[in-house]
Amino acid sequence: MRVCNVLQVALATSLALVVPMRASANGIVSHMTISDLAVRHLPPGELRDLMTDPELVRFYRAGSVFPDSGYAADDAYGEICHWEPFTTAYVRWIRENFGDDLSSPEARIHVAFLMGQASHGMADQVFDSLFMARSEQYDGDASNLDTGAEGWLVVEHDPMNQIEGYIDGTAMVDVFGDYPDLLEAHDPTADTFERGRVQITRAIGAIYAFGWTWYDMYWVEMPWAATHYYEADNVPGSLPHIATYVSRYWEVLWERVHGRDTLAESFVGTWPEDGAVNFETDRDRIESRAMIVFGHGMDRSSFSGNVRLLDPEGTAVPAEVRFIYGSPFANAILVRPNDDLAYDTEYTVEVGTGVRDIDGRAIPEPVSFSYRTRCAPESLGDCPPLPEEWVRPEDPMPPPRDAGTRTPRDAGTDAGPADAGAPEEDAGIPTAGGGGGCATSNARGGLAGLAFAALWLLRRRRSTH
Repeated sequence: MRVCNVLQVALATSLALVVPMRASANGIVSHMTISDLAVRHLPPGELRDLMTDPELVRFYRAGSVFPDSGYAADDAYGEICHWEPFTTAYVRWIRENFGDDLSSPEARIHVAFLMGQASHGMADQVFDSLFMARSEQYDGDASNLDTGAEGWLVVEHDPMNQIEGYIDGTAMVDVFGDYPDLLEAHDPTADTFERGRVQITRAIGAIYAFGWTWYDMYWVEMPWAATHYYEADNVPGSLPHIATYVSRYWEVLWERVHGRDTLAESFVGTWPEDGAVNFETDRDRIESRAMIVFGHGMDRSSFSGNVRLLDPEGTAVPAEVRFIYGSPFANAILVRPNDDLAYDTEYTVEVGTGVRDIDGRAIPEPVSFSYRTRCAPESLGDCPPLPEEWVRPEDPMPPPRDAGTRTPRDAGTDAGPADAGAPEEDAGIPTAGGGGGCATSNARGGLAGLAFAALWLLRRRRSTH
């Protein structure tokens, strides 16, 4: 066996033996891929022009992995930069430094980086709320989901988005220094951000170099997640589905960074969609969880009595209303009934005018959406057919792979307009490829550095979220 193969197997084994802790969120290659897919959904206009500019692609990708660089640097900025308080601070910093004219090269880099950073936070909220929760329901232990999905992604779809990390450490120091009230008075240094940049670059290289070694072991461990993580249709929280929320969030951010946003236009989307049928009635099933998403951070303390689940008569149904994490501000509000719902009944989730955003602004008009629950077993013949129930195979085995053929990056039917294409790869950044081999990135540190970066980042992300 070649030395590189020994190292690859050893790394895969080491990752599998990491002390089990609850995993959360997407992996870093997944985050860049979600942003790449979200670009395809943007309508024609200035924002789409900016995000498809070949000179800026690597900056929005760098922003997409930026929050996790804080874990790699073992610094609290990583957790802080996942959340809307940081996004809000960064928007304010951009406006104070560049005003309404964001046409300069420097301003455009910051806006692209902001979009990537915001994509990361939104993606984690939707993924953990809708997809990871289902993986736990169908697969059991989903503690390795983030790592497994990275392996499946680089092998099956070869996203070709490997980059050299980028962080403007001087600007980030200013953002933290200018808005201590939003950012927990944390004061990371430029050297801290540089350490995070180097480590996140190594981690990206490790995933591209070794991701294929994780493919089979995590496919067998989580066959539901492995077969659904990239399906666009009817799989809430899959990577292409997340991209639809991210693109709409970007449109709100574009207005925010130009100082012309209104909370009335902040609504991003829901799960399920308005008018959906066959919603789950069993409170113990994760499918009984509904979600409504905004393009601003919403104040959790304002939810009580103002976010309601209503029956057909408009009577409030006792329900749990919360964020997926503990932050006081987030974009995705989860609503789950305290008890089973009635069959074949229309319910409405309403967010009332008492709900405030991170700036203290109240929603000017109620926002709501409705869905109908599934029919009772004895009435199925008169109702819309239920989706086929997924049954875990007795002996799950991954599909055979043709190492010489790359799966087209079609992302299903929700991949956006046909003429959108994919963002051009930065020609200056060499790609290690996703098909295996003993490739390394252009980051410093070689195989040992790559292994260390991957192990360290995995530990940090799992113990923090």
